[in-house]
Order: sequence, then C-alpha cells, then structure tokens
Amino acid sequence: MAAKVGEAVRTEVEAFLFLEARLLGTGQERAWLNEMVHPEVVYHVSSRQLRSSKDKRYSQPNEVFHFDDDYAALDKRVAQTESGLQWRSDPPETLLYIVSNTEVFQDERAGDLRVYSNVLMIRDRRVYESDQFHYRRDDVLRRGEDGALRLLSRSVIYGQRFVHGKNLLFFF
Repeated sequence: MAAKVGEAVRTEVEAFLFLEARLLGTGQERAWLNEMVHPEVVYHVSSRQLRSSKDKRYSQPNEVFHFDDDYAALDKRVAQTESGLQWRSDPPETLLYIVSNTEVFQDERAGDLRVYSNVLMIRDRRVYESDQFHYRRDDVLRRGEDGALRLLSRSVIYGQRFVHGKNLLFFF
C-alpha cells in the first residue's frame, strides 16, 4: 500500500472535498468544473451486479457503467443544467453531500494523491420527493500550475444495484 500523507496534506485534501461538496450542493457546477477539475479528467460511475460467487452462469463483467465521462462530457452536462431546459431542475432541488471516511495516500505518480472516501448524498425536491444515494469514491488529485489541487480521476462505485431515485442528474 502506498504511503499515507502528512496531516497538512490530509487537511488540504479534506478542505478540497468539503469545498467540492459545497459547490455541487449549492448549484455552482460551473465553478466546480472550472476551478476544481483537471482538463484531463477521467470520471467513471458504475454499480456492480451482486451475484453469488458460486454462480458461474454469467461470463460478463459484474460492473455496469452509468457514466464514463471526460472533461468535454462534464462540460456538456454542466451546460445542460445551466440551460434552464432541464425540467427536473424546476423547481430547484436541494443537494446535501456528506463526505466521510477519507483516506489520503501518495499515488504511484509522484505528486499525485490518491483519495478514498464514502459519500451520502441526499436530494430533496418539493415537499414529498427525497432520494438518498450512497457510494464510494476513489479519486486521484493533481496540483495545477497554480499549486491548487484538481480532480484528475474519479471512480465511483454506486452502492445500489439499480437506481432507486428518479434519475442520476447530479455530480458524484
């Protein structure tokens, strides 16, 4: 296992994750994309089929991808939310991200940081609509030329076999 980082770097990474949660939770997706995401980002969201280990009938992978995005795809998703044409966003939703169990390690590439975390995201819309999503994240952060951390890679394992909410129109 890679070496853990010092307390100062861990605190910086946690501040990064908390800022990200605040930006995404308050509808500031464009600021998140422009200020916190690396231009070479790889952004995967998947869930796993939960089969018995003895069940050999299926030869396909257990992983099902919901998103396999790069920066351009994320930019298009942000533009869609900004367009005002997304019926799901009117009336606006409230999003709450709770990030926990954060571990930070030096990545294989010098200077990059590997960050593991668990997230509970709660989405409320109108009086009667509420969804909860829980997932694990495996991130790689890289410093930009300005010295700020940027999200280079995010691999999300969505904890449920299928989407329990009405959609996945949010950023993980």
